[in-house]
Amino acid sequence: MCETMIYSISPEDGLPLRLAVHPSGDGVICFFANSCKFFEINPKGACKLKASERELPLLQGLGIQNCICFSGDGSLLATGGKDGHLRIFAWPSCEIALDESQSHRSIQDIDFSLDSGYLASTGEEGACRVWNIVELESLVRLEREKDEKFGYCRFSRDGTQAFLFVSITRGKRGYVGVWNMMDWSKLGLKKLADASISALAISRDGKSLGLGTIEGDVAVVLVRRMEVTQLIGSAHSLSVTGLEFSKHGRSLLSLGADSSARVSRLKKFEWKEWQLYAMLLGMIAFSGLLFLLFFQSSLSDDFWQFPMGREQPARPPREAIWGHPGSLDESYGL
Repeated sequence: MCETMIYSISPEDGLPLRLAVHPSGDGVICFFANSCKFFEINPKGACKLKASERELPLLQGLGIQNCICFSGDGSLLATGGKDGHLRIFAWPSCEIALDESQSHRSIQDIDFSLDSGYLASTGEEGACRVWNIVELESLVRLEREKDEKFGYCRFSRDGTQAFLFVSITRGKRGYVGVWNMMDWSKLGLKKLADASISALAISRDGKSLGLGTIEGDVAVVLVRRMEVTQLIGSAHSLSVTGLEFSKHGRSLLSLGADSSARVSRLKKFEWKEWQLYAMLLGMIAFSGLLFLLFFQSSLSDDFWQFPMGREQPARPPREAIWGHPGSLDESYGL
């Protein structure tokens, strides 16, 4: 059973605008209009969620942040401001690691790579940039076509294939573009929604993408084939504003502009008819092979390995064994 953690926000803080859960699960950082607080999570305590006494002076007064996220190992915190100011802090010391005041006109989305070596950012003007965190510099600016607009970005998570996924709007339809992180070349573009994509998420194992549209639909995409495997139409009455997969990828949390939240259980893999027939034929062939091997082994003596039945060699004539008649008597002097 899932327990609800409730914390009352004081009026002086204002409305919470953006929050991010630390990968360790021990707390949540929340940004308000001009302040920031860290809330500790204590599942075993009477108060599940409480304001931390930790002071975050460098995170105060940053203005409205459109997006915030932790790196996978929890050592870095990135913030993207409405004013286009991009910042990366070391966590929990909050020392500034990267400070770009004019990264975009207004930052729309940010995401860390799996190894925390890169940060991707998109802006409301439709641009996408990749930052080298080790060198603390802008690495590449991804190009787009004249009729395209970049939206949201997510790095791959499977650890074997290094890709960057970026949602793209063409006209009124939603696409996802894929870039190779080896040389930042564009691998392809796939239409996955009939409306613009307003939220993007990736599962922890990297096998699935979650898409939310401005019409309130939610879709799950199998990364290996870049195909929609599950569509939840009208999941929200207004546009989807946030998506997050559960730890094991069995459920998908979606948030809507209509102030609604929905948890959708994801469908398991369904066998197609031809796959069932192929599996059945394979089982029959395997059973026949086992029977043949067993039948052949039963025709011989397992200990002496003597051939049995018809496989015996032709029996030599009696004379070859005993010689000519009378030879036995002669050999014994009889």
